[in-house]
Amino acid sequence: MLQIVAFAQNEQKIDSLLKVSNSSGPDSNKVNALTSLFAEYRYSNDSLANLYVNKGIEVASKSGFTKGYALTLYNKGSFEGERGNFDSSDTYIRKALEQYKKINMLSGIAYCNMAFGFTQFDRANFSKALFYFLEASRFREKTGNKKELAASYLWVGNVYNNGLTKPKEALIYYQKALDLQIAINDESTMAYTYTNIGNSYYFLKQYELSLQNHLKGAELKEKTGNKRGLSSSYDNIGNVYYDLKDYVSALDYYQKALALRTEFNDKKGLTTSYVNIGNLYFRQKEYNKSIAYHTKAFDDAAAIDNKEVMAEACNSLAANYEALGNFEKSLNYYKQSTKLKDSILNNTFTRQIADMQIRYDVEKKDLELAKNKAELETKEKQAFIKNSIIVSVITLFILLGIMALLFYRKKQVENRAKLNAEIATQKDIRTKAILEAEEKERRRIAQDLHDGVGQLLSAAKLNLSNLDSKFPEKNTDQETAMHNALTLLDDSVKEVRTVSHNMMPNTLIKLGLASAVREFITKLGNAPTLKVDLEIVGLDTRLDNQVETVLYRVIQEIVNNIIKHAQASHISMQLVRHETELNVMIEDNGIGFDSSNIDNFEGLGLKGINTRIELLNGSVHFDSALGRGTTVIIDVPINLNNTWKI
Repeated sequence: MLQIVAFAQNEQKIDSLLKVSNSSGPDSNKVNALTSLFAEYRYSNDSLANLYVNKGIEVASKSGFTKGYALTLYNKGSFEGERGNFDSSDTYIRKALEQYKKINMLSGIAYCNMAFGFTQFDRANFSKALFYFLEASRFREKTGNKKELAASYLWVGNVYNNGLTKPKEALIYYQKALDLQIAINDESTMAYTYTNIGNSYYFLKQYELSLQNHLKGAELKEKTGNKRGLSSSYDNIGNVYYDLKDYVSALDYYQKALALRTEFNDKKGLTTSYVNIGNLYFRQKEYNKSIAYHTKAFDDAAAIDNKEVMAEACNSLAANYEALGNFEKSLNYYKQSTKLKDSILNNTFTRQIADMQIRYDVEKKDLELAKNKAELETKEKQAFIKNSIIVSVITLFILLGIMALLFYRKKQVENRAKLNAEIATQKDIRTKAILEAEEKERRRIAQDLHDGVGQLLSAAKLNLSNLDSKFPEKNTDQETAMHNALTLLDDSVKEVRTVSHNMMPNTLIKLGLASAVREFITKLGNAPTLKVDLEIVGLDTRLDNQVETVLYRVIQEIVNNIIKHAQASHISMQLVRHETELNVMIEDNGIGFDSSNIDNFEGLGLKGINTRIELLNGSVHFDSALGRGTTVIIDVPINLNNTWKI
């Protein structure tokens, strides 16, 4: 009774739409009615669906109803694509796209790109399909329609997963689609997205993740009453357990899928279930059970003329009989499988040849029309060509002159760039040479102080001590004078050593920048009015000698400037080694200075710091103001090839 009522209501709806489509009312109403009639018959009656969509195109075209014209063209293109007429589909979708662009309807432009993507996907042109699905995503991102955008992402994922066999890339877009579906609580499409994610992980052999997502998809399909989709999910779950060799669980899910397909009489799905269960029994060497299911798969596939499943069933039956030692039956089934596969190939080739013939006929007609059109246009163009030659020659000379001028200016710019580059290179070379010479001179002076002056002072002290021992009886003034002289010599030796060490610390040479800076800061700790905090992170490897030397000198210079000029009581210093750069930050709480006018400073200290860091292709930033202290930040790129373990 319910079916009769529903049928009557549907007939009433169709009659109402027919009246509107044949009325004298607004053309937009007629187009909408014809579009609804097309939708009613789209999947049930190809002839009527084609009739109404063609009539809709005609009415919309004559009326100037651009939006309706675009929609009817799109419907016609989608209809043709669903029936495998891909060239015709592309032609109509292209026309629809032109109309949508005229009215700047982004949602329509996105739908057209999706349609192009579907035809390219069905043709196995996966790179082109990917381009169109990404284009659709781009337009849908602008419209903000999350449901449609999720569908675009889903199909991008399908191209990567099923066409280009790149499941990792597919997962990125499946996750984007899933995030949008969760945001709008679209459980029906979420179920399919979880299934696709499960398939991607299955291809990656990450079976636990595959199983988790297939179970989520199955749960949502069961919740939304999608029995057909649920049966496919059970198949997928069974396949995962099959690969995990958990045959008990695999059989359980295969049988669940079989029960559902039996319930709603899914003939094609039933053959898949029989094949899966048969394969499982074959894996368990229960050959008679396997033969029973594969025979059932063959019989049901033959009933619906599904040659692919028939060939697969024959191949499995042959393997079963071979395992049982019945080689005669095995050979017969192998022969039957081969024959079916040849038939499938022949049908495929026949379809391809038919498609090629249709394309050839269409192209031939197009060529004839183009030839006639070309003959008419040729006569019109001859006169135009005569008048255009003179203009073209003049234009050519003008263009040549412009090109010559542009070429000359380009050469000037290139030469200027080369000159600037050479000047910069020479500047770097000179700067580097000056710094290297300075370091060499520091080493020489430090060595001379240590080995020359230091030893002379030590010898003088030794002689003076000997002299003191020869005059045991001295008055108080003489004793004091001798003691002062020895103390002065001791202080001089220490001062020489300190100066020598500051000019070229042994710690820097032997242990590197981190140890040298720690030693330098430790010595500063003796000052009672100045507290220094030091933090060094990641400097467990040595840097290039020149980098370490330049940075040590710069840190020395900055700290000495703070001590001399800043009147600071606290210094905070950080040296942090990152993967590709070294960051140095030095802060003080001193009186500060006007850092906005740093370029006009006459002293060599800050300029020297900038020059040294620029040599390392680094940068220095001074942040200071009167009364609030100073922060110096230094960033220096480091070459990983120029480091070694300490």
